Amino acid sequence: MPKIFTDKSRDEIRTSLLDNGFKMLKNGGLSAVNIDTLTKEVYIAKGTFYNLFDNKSEFMYQMMIHERNRAKDMLISYLNKSGKLTRDSLRDYLKWLTQENPNVFAFLTDSEKKHLISTWSDKYIENEDNDNTTMHVLISLLETPAHTPNWMLACNYMKLIAISLTTEKVFIRENYNEMINSLINSIVDMLCD
Repeated sequence: MPKIFTDKSRDEIRTSLLDNGFKMLKNGGLSAVNIDTLTKEVYIAKGTFYNLFDNKSEFMYQMMIHERNRAKDMLISYLNKSGKLTRDSLRDYLKWLTQENPNVFAFLTDSEKKHLISTWSDKYIENEDNDNTTMHVLISLLETPAHTPNWMLACNYMKLIAISLTTEKVFIRENYNEMINSLINSIVDMLCD
């Protein structure tokens, strides 16, 4: 990136690109994420975009990481003054996740998902250790964790919610929200006393 950008302005531009790109994705899918339009909206040259991201595939990967980090930052806002999650705040956070849906994959077609994943190197593919680490960090934040929390089942329920959000149209509409709330309540019951 040219020296005219400070580290701070570079980070601000990068964040603005990722935020605007996610809005485009949510509104129209992968084809709506147009680099020319995006750079115009952020008031930068197209070359600046390519100084920050190698290509659109890399941009999409970084968008996924950015949205995951935003979700982690939001989790912090649900902690009480003791730095812990109560049953209610965990439930509220999980509801926020389902309403906000920061999952990039929810806005991609199956073929777009396959294409992006095929362009990402193996380092981009999820690691099973991440599930273990993520769930144990979440449990460590609970004010009253269950004596023996079933973190693996809770993790699978969270993945069911994520899958449900990406395939909402296959479910019976009349009780879709009830199903999501049931999964959320089950996760809270598995993890909290």
